[in-house]
Amino acid sequence: MIFSINNNSEAVTELKDEQFADLDIWERRDLQEWVIDNPRILGEDLLVVTSEYDGFEGLRDRLDVLALTPDGKLVVVELKRDNADDTTDLQAIKYASYCATLTAEDIQNEYREFWQERDDEELTPGSVGEKFNDFLQEGVLREDPFTEDGWAAFDLGSKPRIVLAAGEFGTQVTAPVMWLIEEYGMDITCTKIDAYDNDDEILLDSQQIIPVKEAEEYMTRRREKEERQDEKRHSGRTITLLLDRELLSQGDEVVFTESYVPDEFSDDPPVQQYDESDDFWRARITGKKGQSDNVEWLYDNKEYSFTGLSKELLRQLAGRDSDKALNGYKYWTLQENPAYTLDELRDKRSLPTVQDVEN
Repeated sequence: MIFSINNNSEAVTELKDEQFADLDIWERRDLQEWVIDNPRILGEDLLVVTSEYDGFEGLRDRLDVLALTPDGKLVVVELKRDNADDTTDLQAIKYASYCATLTAEDIQNEYREFWQERDDEELTPGSVGEKFNDFLQEGVLREDPFTEDGWAAFDLGSKPRIVLAAGEFGTQVTAPVMWLIEEYGMDITCTKIDAYDNDDEILLDSQQIIPVKEAEEYMTRRREKEERQDEKRHSGRTITLLLDRELLSQGDEVVFTESYVPDEFSDDPPVQQYDESDDFWRARITGKKGQSDNVEWLYDNKEYSFTGLSKELLRQLAGRDSDKALNGYKYWTLQENPAYTLDELRDKRSLPTVQDVEN
């Protein structure tokens, strides 16, 4: 219940919970716009990526709001003005499955397009990258926090969260949601939003009803444990992840990716022609996890980080500014299995086979 207290008379008036329809509040015109402008209405800190997202190939579906949490998880938000109907949860699950294939760069592109049109303001990849960098928690961003294009380089969670927000929830929604949370560890939140008419003002009160607050800490710990067991993508640096998954081993040799060889060389490059058998283009994994220098360049037998080695190689080849950011892991492939760069390999559960490459 919400009460209004008059400052002069100190009279206490109970405000009655109203139906959104009775207050002439519409789902898309009003509620959705309020959430975009202030996502705290949903009870948590979110960065709104886009709205009315329809980037699903061959489908006409549009999700209400797509957002991001500070720990790098996508959030699919489904809004219902009054009662959440029987298909609300299924609809959101469908959207979440579609969005699970999006990459960190995909959502930054969507953010850029959406907010450029909404605010009528030009946004560069660099400005978007800075926005994401400022929003995300430490530990989510990669070793090099920006790509060459300026996007934020971070680990996007592979399991989108779901937030259902409505004026009312019946058992036709709450029962399956609780079952999905308890039996399958799905991250689904139901937030009840009440509207109150206070003279010329409309007051909103949001309350998370699922998971109940008393059980939320337990459910959070359970999800975190399952995620750690299922994947270690947030457990450390890229090199540590690749070594822990045995995608790389001490002594493995890696080769600079030919597609990243500069078109123009500096005046006196040490090597002008690409030859993957030449030591200039090769390096060896040291297997060291506890330090930044973990790859030996066969050209000078010194140890570097992948970022430092990539910068040094490009500096010698083309005079590239070593202070410019880059993601060093995308410049190298495993000699024995060059189908993926090391950056792409980090998202694999096992080394790709010949059949994987052919498919």
